[in-house]
Amino acid sequence: MVALIPSAGAITVQQSRVTASVSEQSCAVPKPAAIFQSTQRQAFLWFVARQVRAGDQLRVEWVDPSGAISSTAEYGELPTVAELCLTTQLPIAGLAPASQPGRWTVRVISNGKPLFSREFQIAADADTGGPVVTSVTWSGVKAREIDFTVHGKNFQANPLVYIAQYTPSGGWNYLVSLQPRAVTPNQLEVHYPGLPANEYLVIVQNPDQQLSRPMPFLIATEGYKLPMTAGEAWVITQGPYGAFSHWGNALHAYDIAPQSGRCIVAMKGGIAYTHDLGLKQDHRHRTFGNYVTIDHGDGEYSHYAHLATGTFVVENGQRVEQGQALAIVGNSGYTLGEGGGYHVHVSVTRALPISSSSIPFEFEDLPGGSRRNLNRTVVSTNASPLCDCRERHPGAVARTSPGRQFSGQVSVAQWWSELVSVAKGSKTFQVTVAWTVANTDLDLHLVSPSGRHYGWYGDTTGYSGSRTNPQEFHVPKPEPGVWRISVQGMRGGPGPIEFGVETSGRKAGAALVASGGSE
Repeated sequence: MVALIPSAGAITVQQSRVTASVSEQSCAVPKPAAIFQSTQRQAFLWFVARQVRAGDQLRVEWVDPSGAISSTAEYGELPTVAELCLTTQLPIAGLAPASQPGRWTVRVISNGKPLFSREFQIAADADTGGPVVTSVTWSGVKAREIDFTVHGKNFQANPLVYIAQYTPSGGWNYLVSLQPRAVTPNQLEVHYPGLPANEYLVIVQNPDQQLSRPMPFLIATEGYKLPMTAGEAWVITQGPYGAFSHWGNALHAYDIAPQSGRCIVAMKGGIAYTHDLGLKQDHRHRTFGNYVTIDHGDGEYSHYAHLATGTFVVENGQRVEQGQALAIVGNSGYTLGEGGGYHVHVSVTRALPISSSSIPFEFEDLPGGSRRNLNRTVVSTNASPLCDCRERHPGAVARTSPGRQFSGQVSVAQWWSELVSVAKGSKTFQVTVAWTVANTDLDLHLVSPSGRHYGWYGDTTGYSGSRTNPQEFHVPKPEPGVWRISVQGMRGGPGPIEFGVETSGRKAGAALVASGGSE
């Protein structure tokens, strides 16, 4: 059921969906869903708001079957736009909604007045008296060995403990089944050699074959500090599982907003790769804007997004220390707020691209764990003599820099091309093109060494789509050799469209001159 209450001169909604999945890159209309199982990862509310004015406020409320508000998402400062695509989530599996079956309502309040509502169902589990998992705790990782405790009730002798992991393509996948070291009716002690930092599910099966409802637990990586200068007060505005945008690959990210200072510093030392693409705030495309990635040399990468263009104080490939200044916080890419929305989006991944799947991590300088500090003022202890964003501190540039930045310009129907070498054994080939001029469009095309075409008309493996900005390719296990990157002007005014290109390959030849007509 949906109720719409429009009024003259106010926000209106013509499309809305409760759904089980949404696009992380675009405002594609999702498939509606009415019933959710307790094992499903989350429910989303997707809607398109029109006639939005600066200063408008929206609040999304998820209401449980008893009528109580389970969670909310506040949009306190919205920009003046004709149309704004918004998505919020209600996590289900392993959390409170999984144990609250029945008819739920999600409603949207606009400037203090009801705008619309939708209803959906969370299905009830059969109460068979089987095992129940209430929480999972772990003592820490030592030499890739982990001991964890499963708390709950109705555990029988000789149970099995299953560990599962979520993948976007396959859902929850079972990794291993374990025999507990010690068993009581309310507690299981389990040992496992080799769980890296990630999100997992625990399911207990008693000998009578009854299964518990899945319960998630996180193993967080360590060694990181808050990404701002020591002594400054900032606010964590969105954490992991955040209602606004932290799902899918961004599940374990943090958004942190300044109160006074604006300098972003390295959470951990390593080699910095800079992506100042000249981007500004963009309400239409879900992009990270200008960003820095740091390779920590241990298989982990930290990312710092929505930075202000022209403020970077480190060079591409430069080695930086923990606490060293990187750039000024901004609102480039997809952020909200008219002239505001300043915050840094930080995440940790096991792959170079910023859009890779994030992993859980903790800030050492937040006692009690960072997940308990949401919407509260936090103060960093991340100190370094190189923490001033008003000064550049040149350092050694790594020879193994994975990317080079190119720039170019094309008019409509013109092409720009560049040759890039991809090394044998590369796990992925990343190419990004971004531009800033409104009401213009470019298309990105790749040609492999053997002549295979990648793009909207050919192989779309790892492609972000022809209507995104930036447009990206993440080609897994790429063919080694020289690739051709081409950019075509598709829509624009009388003047040329300027753009920037980033790749994970090495420059193999001079750029080809832009020409009219088709390639």
